[in-house]
Amino acid sequence: MIVAAHEMDFLRPVPRFGSFLRLTACGFLAVALAAQGSGSARADEKGKTAKAAAPSPEAAEFFEARIRPILVEKCLNCHGEKKQSSSLRLDSREAMLRGGDSGPAVAPSQPAESLIIQAVTYKDENLKMPPKGKLPEAEVAMLTQWVAMGAPWPAGPKGGKLAAGKDPAADHWAFRPLRPSPTPTVKDSSWIAAPVDAYILAGLEARGLKPSPAADRRTLIRRATLDLWGIPPTPEEVEAFENDRSPEAWSRLIDRLLASPRYGERWGRHWLDVARYADTKGYVFTQERRYPYSFTYRDYVIDAFNNDLPYDRFIMEQIAADRLPMGEGDQKDTRPLAGMGFLTVGRRFLLDQNEIIDDRIDVVCRGLLGLTVSCARCHDHKYDPIPTDDYYSLYGIFASSVEPEELPVIEAPGAHRERSAEFNRKLEAAKKARDDYLTARIDEIRQDFADRFSRYLRAAWDLNLEPRNPKTDERALADKLNSRRLRAAVAVWRRHLQDAAAANDAVLAPWHAFAAVPTKDFAAKAEEVRRKLTAPPAAGAKAPSVHPLVARIVLGKAVASMNDVAARYVELFAALEAKQKAPPAGALPEPEWESLRQAIFGPKGLLSLADVPNGRRFLLDQTQRNQYEALNGAIDRLNASDPSAPLRAMVMKDAPNPVEPHVFLRGNPGRPGKQVPRRFLQVLAGPDAPAFKQGSGRLELARSIADPKNPLTARVLVNRVWHWHFGKGLVTTPSDFGLRSDPPSHPELLDDLASHFIADGWSIKTLHRRIMLSNAYRQSSLPRPDAAEVDPENRLVWRFNPQRLDFEAMRDSVLATSGTLDPAVGGRPVMLTEAPFSPRRTVYGFIDRQNLDGLYRTFDFAVPDATSPRRFVTTVPQQALFLMNSPFLHEQARRLAASVRPGDSADPSAGIRGLYLRVLLREPDSDELAMAEMFLKRQAGPPPSSSGSVVDSWRKAVVPSKSGEALSPWEQLAQVLLLTNEFMFEE
Repeated sequence: MIVAAHEMDFLRPVPRFGSFLRLTACGFLAVALAAQGSGSARADEKGKTAKAAAPSPEAAEFFEARIRPILVEKCLNCHGEKKQSSSLRLDSREAMLRGGDSGPAVAPSQPAESLIIQAVTYKDENLKMPPKGKLPEAEVAMLTQWVAMGAPWPAGPKGGKLAAGKDPAADHWAFRPLRPSPTPTVKDSSWIAAPVDAYILAGLEARGLKPSPAADRRTLIRRATLDLWGIPPTPEEVEAFENDRSPEAWSRLIDRLLASPRYGERWGRHWLDVARYADTKGYVFTQERRYPYSFTYRDYVIDAFNNDLPYDRFIMEQIAADRLPMGEGDQKDTRPLAGMGFLTVGRRFLLDQNEIIDDRIDVVCRGLLGLTVSCARCHDHKYDPIPTDDYYSLYGIFASSVEPEELPVIEAPGAHRERSAEFNRKLEAAKKARDDYLTARIDEIRQDFADRFSRYLRAAWDLNLEPRNPKTDERALADKLNSRRLRAAVAVWRRHLQDAAAANDAVLAPWHAFAAVPTKDFAAKAEEVRRKLTAPPAAGAKAPSVHPLVARIVLGKAVASMNDVAARYVELFAALEAKQKAPPAGALPEPEWESLRQAIFGPKGLLSLADVPNGRRFLLDQTQRNQYEALNGAIDRLNASDPSAPLRAMVMKDAPNPVEPHVFLRGNPGRPGKQVPRRFLQVLAGPDAPAFKQGSGRLELARSIADPKNPLTARVLVNRVWHWHFGKGLVTTPSDFGLRSDPPSHPELLDDLASHFIADGWSIKTLHRRIMLSNAYRQSSLPRPDAAEVDPENRLVWRFNPQRLDFEAMRDSVLATSGTLDPAVGGRPVMLTEAPFSPRRTVYGFIDRQNLDGLYRTFDFAVPDATSPRRFVTTVPQQALFLMNSPFLHEQARRLAASVRPGDSADPSAGIRGLYLRVLLREPDSDELAMAEMFLKRQAGPPPSSSGSVVDSWRKAVVPSKSGEALSPWEQLAQVLLLTNEFMFEE
């Protein structure tokens, strides 16, 4: 059961201010520094000689995350651009080294001699800054560490002191329109097989390099098949390709690979890294942790790649499929709704709605635009032209989007009817148990309000009608009230008082009239207000309609303050409560009292709980909420595990009343600032970009991202595809195209590919062909010392980068080679690490976000907490230990050996050749054949004596399988070949 943020604003708990950067008084450093003359000349001398080198990425990150917030919050009000107490500025490294009246504030690498450190440590009675209180020890330690590091200060448009001049963002390569350039002229035009080659060769020739020769045909088909399918080709496919000498053989191979469902499984998994896909929510208190329908998004992505869904449509469906036409009647197809899992399969952050929205902003902006917009949550982006206003413009879009309690079915009508009768019975029973429990608890709360609302109102008034008042729990305990219900009563009453329509309400009109009188004038004007409310209206005049009991009790005598008004209302409620407790139960016999009861506690009364249907469960106390979530979790578990459950999409929909967002000062939702419109990023749409008007604005956002005029979208996707092909992108920061990104190695090539990508109808398969039909892609991966000396990172693409198989390709290749890979496409996730081991492709494995299996982590799986631009590649002992000792690998080695072992033949060479062909797709050479025969012969001989060598003993001490049976010599040989680098790498 998902509740929208805007629906529960009145019940949101007090913000945890520890999560945000506190805004405090500036530290008046200059006053104290001016008094410290000793040592200033020495510090000045050192300050002048301290030349700042470009900081390392780690040092830059430390400054941005730890030091800049301290300086901004504690220092710059008095030592910034607008004000410089004692001539001291602390808004740039140069200003700190120059110092103020007392000399330099910082002596790089020497904290003890730096006046700023002396000031914040409070060790000198005459030098204590900030003057109103010492900084927290953690901040003092961070400042000290920063100075000891040499006071690193990143350069950039906002990294150093702001200066007049051209904004670097104005001419940043990623923000410029796509500019296709003429195909470059090269010396050796014979190497050019595709436009890509001209750009690559031009870069190589400019550095005096030549491309590598083409790889052999066996390597090429294995490379292409692993690249597009994530599994190796069969020996028969290799042989057919090697024997096909047609000029079209390579292009036919690429077309065949792209046409297979295996392609979508491989490349869909790449996109799931970007989408931070997982099958669980993370830690969510007592809620069911599993997503019942996450797999429908995974299957949607696989289908989208297989069907070559245009990328612009792919974007639209992932952000706003609910706003797109789906057809009518028999032609209606709701399957695209599953694409909205892009927004909804992320971590749920203890159900903190602000964090959930931040995650959605991050996945959209980094995933689709290559911009780190989330960095503008607390302050303007430090490097990129993304103001905090832009962040909260997007925040408003997602705060105006809610997840429905009942997710839509995406199967054709009747597709699951026959199999679902029993499931529907179980589902309805589980829903009834949950709803009955909630109804019973709400009835208890409603009765509590009816019996004691006068006490709740008295407490609410004393708490200044503030739901977040820190004294709420204390007051509830003193009055023997339920604190959660007290907060709800405060919020409901306050909401009615803020409703302009309530000014003419029969019960609330007096409160509104008195509240409109300024406090200083209350004594003088209150009696006039009371007379107007009780006097009959003049002819033709319209006066508030006041309920007779309200007129009698609230307005019956003079009031001196709003406190008196509140007391009269408390008296009115207390009288009504007394009437309700007297028999008979039900409607009150006196018409006036019954009409008042209905006006307050009736189905549409002032204190009805019916207008917060999605929020009612938040009125429960902790024990009740735990029980409710347990009942709700039973529904989710049923949907997640029952194969008869209909397929549903994890959608969002526009809220009835869109949120008009405000900037949260320093990122604190408890400190709303100015209002901003829901609209697109100003760096792409301009400072006068129109506000979004269609519902939440998600559809307009999707259109803005997918607009061909947007220079980022195509560039980012093209770079991702290049990265997934070559192991390294033209831009090495795939999810950051901002001012701090590495510039593209081949900017003209990037723009050429992006322009053609759009012109080709945003077809990713066509993009694959453009890249893979090039000679650049078909180069050998062998190292070349001459080229490595000039370009050790291979940014110029003088060879193909050898790449270790990632976790999915490694596991799937083992299954395919052993002949056990299940070709079934789609469906609910399966457990991969539990026996009996599933033969499904790894993309269908269950991914637990909170407790990611150690096997995934060992093989550098993308952590699904946030969008992942690329996989890390590590080499650790656990990888080899798994491959040597895993029961899964032993099982596949047994199957592989059984399929090629030549029976009882005395000549094992045929079986050895069969193993090599199956695993390495080639015949063994003479040395390899001899070694394998020797190994099999020695393993089959008598056991070594106790005096035998350690190697002999190791060869016999094979690890038994889970069944307790040791691997046979043939099975050991099969496993050894599966462990080779030649099998585990794409070359």
